[in-house]
Amino acid sequence: MRIAVTGRPGVGKTTLCMRVYESLKDKMTIAGFVTKELRKDGRRVGFKLIDLSSGREEWLARVGEGRVRVGKYAVNVEGFERFLESVNTKADLIIIDEVGPMELKSEKFVGFVERLMDKEKLLFTIHLKSKHRLLEGIRKEFRVYVIDEANRDKVAEEIIEIFEG
Repeated sequence: MRIAVTGRPGVGKTTLCMRVYESLKDKMTIAGFVTKELRKDGRRVGFKLIDLSSGREEWLARVGEGRVRVGKYAVNVEGFERFLESVNTKADLIIIDEVGPMELKSEKFVGFVERLMDKEKLLFTIHLKSKHRLLEGIRKEFRVYVIDEANRDKVAEEIIEIFEG
């Protein structure tokens, strides 16, 4: 089963991924990464990638000046691409959080995700509104859940059951 989760920023997509990971990590091999927002004095200052297999971290983007930008964030394309080189893609379940505008600045990431698309068990979080060709393909080929505060816990439980099945 290939599942994509979407919703507005801050609704709990990463938390849902971590819940699935924690519930299933002793039952199957899980790899991929989550993207955690970093805050300072209550303000979001950037995003770090965390590899689910190794715990390795890399900056994805931070507030500031940079060559590649998405809104107020400078995207660390080179660091992100180095990070992708050691992400395990041989696990039973692959979690990719997120396929969104920052990540899509890397053509290497687009190819990375495209190579995963034939896997049996995938959980992606995807940007709610972006019309990028990769996201359009995911929306067509995956079961897509739109989460909010009211349904996110129920959706997490349903996804866990699907992958356990």
